[in-house]
Amino acid sequence: MGQAASGGLTQGDVDEVIAASKGVFNQAEIEALYKRFRALDRGRKGYISPEEFLSIPELSINPLAQRLVRSAECPNFRDFVRLVAPFSPRASRDDRLAFIFQVYDVDGDGYISREDMAMMLKQLAGSSLGEEDTHEIISRVLAQVGAATGSSLERLDLPAFRRALAGADLSNMVVEVGVDL
Repeated sequence: MGQAASGGLTQGDVDEVIAASKGVFNQAEIEALYKRFRALDRGRKGYISPEEFLSIPELSINPLAQRLVRSAECPNFRDFVRLVAPFSPRASRDDRLAFIFQVYDVDGDGYISREDMAMMLKQLAGSSLGEEDTHEIISRVLAQVGAATGSSLERLDLPAFRRALAGADLSNMVVEVGVDL
């Protein structure tokens, strides 16, 4: 990214990153995010290492922190903005659901399989869920989604995932970007 007076970003950089975020962030928010990115990128490498990512207090206490870090391995600033864009109050519901889907699609094959669900349940519940309980929960989830779609499912693609979460409240998936005025 080029240099400029506004925190190290040129106007072209800002415009490019706004476009990469699908317009959910404005110029002031991009500049604030850049300051946060630079603070996290302690070695000024141009990317955030997994350790630096986990230094974010709100992320480090999340049971899915390791999964989130792996899904965005060493992001540069543009990738960082894309990663946080689904948390903007202006992000679309579809973008939020696509982000959640990507997190739950552990193997990245475009489906949330039984194995993906088992791994996520283990990360969320730890050792409090036994193998039998895990399989029962997964079978129930797939049966409920299948009943809603009129088919038997062994895995979820993104459209089935969206249908399964059609009534879900995603309002708690919002983080405001603080802008210094």
